[in-house]
This record gives sequence, C-alpha cells and structure tokens, in this order.
Amino acid sequence: MTCGDCARVFATFRMSAMKIRQTTFPADSARLKETIREYITWLDMDLSYRGFDQEMAAFDDLFTLPSGLFLVAEQEGGEIAGCIGLLRHDSATAEVKRLYVRPAFRGLQLGEQLVNALTARASQLGYVRLVLDAVPQTVVAQKLYHAIGFQETAPYYANPVPGTRFFALDLTTHTRKALV
Repeated sequence: MTCGDCARVFATFRMSAMKIRQTTFPADSARLKETIREYITWLDMDLSYRGFDQEMAAFDDLFTLPSGLFLVAEQEGGEIAGCIGLLRHDSATAEVKRLYVRPAFRGLQLGEQLVNALTARASQLGYVRLVLDAVPQTVVAQKLYHAIGFQETAPYYANPVPGTRFFALDLTTHTRKALV
C-alpha cells in the first residue's frame, strides 16, 4: 500500500464517521457560534458592514425556520468539522452563509457535501434561487461554487470589500454535480 492509498483509506474512514445534520437551538448555539467565530478569524476581516454583531446577537432566531437554518458536519463524538447556513431573502430566494470547513477536515470534499446538502434542503423548502457573496480569501470555496453550478451575478447589496464576487444558483435547473 502506498502513502497515497493510506491517505485515501484514512479520508474514507474520517468521512464514514461524519454526518451532516440540521442544527437545533439552543442546543447547538455555543458550539456553532464558536465555529463561525473561528471562520471569521480565518477570514481576518471586519464584517460590521454586514451586521455581523447583530447577526450573532439574534443568531438562534435568525437561523431557525422559517427565516433560516444551519447545517453542520459532525464527526462521531460531536466535533463540528464544518458548517453552512441558509438565510431567507424572500419566498423564492435564500442566501448561502458561512460555508466553513475546519482546517483538520479539509481535503475530504466536506465543503462539496455541505453545499449539496444545503441546495437539496433549500429545494425542499421551496426556494428557487440561492445567492451568496464570496470575499477574496475564499478562493477554494469560489472554485467549488463554480464547479457545483453557481454563476457570477450582479451584487445584491453594496459591498465595500474589493474583489468580492457574487454568485447565484437556479435551483429549478440545478442537478447535483459530483466533483472528482
């Protein structure tokens, strides 16, 4: 067995012990907020222009249906490996929020699984369009969005961060793409 084979076996094992589920509040609040703050630290930017402090203060209400939700990927034992959120804009459109895979879990295609799980859940909820913004630090996520079928779109809010890109996905024509 080569080192590459060992790495694939280990990655398969790690993913088999992983599950993606919708969060429940207040039970998941503290751990999820901690993960999101880790993500914001990784971004190394001030998100006050997006009302981040207000979002965190109203987090449980904001990310509980019908206004929104969060999915987490958890390792056996409950450690959060990654997360992704959905925030309602209107009856047809929702925004993808805070896709983050913790460094120890990168390279396992977890980001792809989280996005696919979220698009499936958004479709079940009746949304026909997803939108998101991607700041320059999220190069890997931007490649993932594009590979899944998101297309660049016009900004849906004024953004003061140079290099921010906006994406949209039409869920009525979207079919999940398996990435290699």
